Amino acid sequence: MMATMEMGRLCMHAASKVVGTIADHNLKSMKLSVANTLRSFEYAAQLAGAKTGAEVMELSSAHCLNQLNVLRCSFGNRLDLVCKMTTDAAGPFRSRAVVPTCVIL
Repeated sequence: MMATMEMGRLCMHAASKVVGTIADHNLKSMKLSVANTLRSFEYAAQLAGAKTGAEVMELSSAHCLNQLNVLRCSFGNRLDLVCKMTTDAAGPFRSRAVVPTCVIL
């Protein structure tokens, strides 16, 4: 009975940490989306004011690089989420895990 209660407490602690991690990730994603939307509006305004084809190409190139940077940040955030979620989910159980004293390779 005590072991079951302890396991339940550990599961609740792990779930709480994972929920916090997901909330942090969602906040980062929302901030990234807002910043990207503002950059897209700036790009559209600059594009509307372009006078030559070369200027349009230059603005489009800069916007493309900007979008690749946003994609990299988004991928990095998701990778961080996966790593942190697995660490947070396993964290409470680590103190109860049996750790071998010697590893033979």
